[in-house]
This record gives sequence, structure tokens and C-alpha cells, in this order.
Amino acid sequence: MAEGLSEVLKKNEMESPEGENYFQSIVIITDRDESDTEDSFIKKVEDVLSEEGVVLTDKIENNQWSECEMKTRADDQIRMKLLVMVIPFEETGAMETFLLNAIAKQDVYDNRIIEDCKNFVDNTDIDRKYLSKRRLVTKAKFDAYFCVRTAAEAFNQRRDIIKNVPWEDYAAIKQDFRLLEDITDM
Repeated sequence: MAEGLSEVLKKNEMESPEGENYFQSIVIITDRDESDTEDSFIKKVEDVLSEEGVVLTDKIENNQWSECEMKTRADDQIRMKLLVMVIPFEETGAMETFLLNAIAKQDVYDNRIIEDCKNFVDNTDIDRKYLSKRRLVTKAKFDAYFCVRTAAEAFNQRRDIIKNVPWEDYAAIKQDFRLLEDITDM
């Protein structure tokens, strides 16, 4: 994340505020693997902004646009807005958890399969010989669901299914990503 954000800001530093060729809205999305992810992630973002000479006019908070400014090489001021999204918003968990929850809320049948897969993973490797880390348990639950849903298909086909799901139709995702509608409001 740090390198990507730094590169975006370096590009902005080379632009003119008149041309609108700079990134006016920057969105950074990560998942909440551990309980301290949000604070540590925001700190890393703030560190990069500081290193690149960006001044925040608003404090960075999860799922909230923050205004900021920086000087270009020509000594012009440019304004940007930044959105940090650590998801899921309400709980600790990975992107996989977020996606499974969205699917479960959308379809009762899939919800039952998801719950059964979660129970299977939770109760199968009880000595945690194979699923020794919470991250592995999360990924196993996600994979178990897709193994049921797409049993005869290869990983690439599963990836394509995930990419082709009309996520915009899922109420939970619409709610959680509603701020992205404001990406061009500057």
C-alpha cells in the first residue's frame, strides 16, 4: 500500500491544478485481518502522506472522506480527497468474511451452505494442525463455500465467478461502499 500511495502522490506532485490530470480522489481499501488493523493501517497512510508533504485538513477515519492538500513541483497547491476503507467495518475479519456475509444476506439457501461450511471448518481441524492461524481458518471457510458452489470448476473459474457476481445488486455491499459514489465530487 505504501509504495502505491507514494507513487500516486509523486505523480500528483508533477501535475498542475489547472489540468485536472492529477488524482483528485484516492481510495485505499484493505481488510480487517486483526483487531488493530484499522489503527495501524491509518498510521501507515498518515506516514506516507507526511513523507510526501501532504497536509491533512481532516483527520483520517475509516469509511470517511478526508480532505488534504499538497504542493506541486511548480509550487502550486492541489486539493485531493482520500478515503480509507478497512472492511468489514463492524467486525474483525478478512475480505473473504465480508463477501461471504454479503452473499449470506442476499440468499437464504446460500446462507445455510455458508453456515454449514463455517461449522465444518471450525469443527474439523480441532488441533489446528493445518489451520494454525486465524487467517487460514477464514480462507478455508471461504474456499469451502466455493467448493460446494463450484465443485467441478478450477480456481480460475471460481475467480471469474467472483469477478462476475453483480456485487452492486447486493444490499450489504451497496451500503458499505456507498461512499465510492462520491469519488468525483471535488
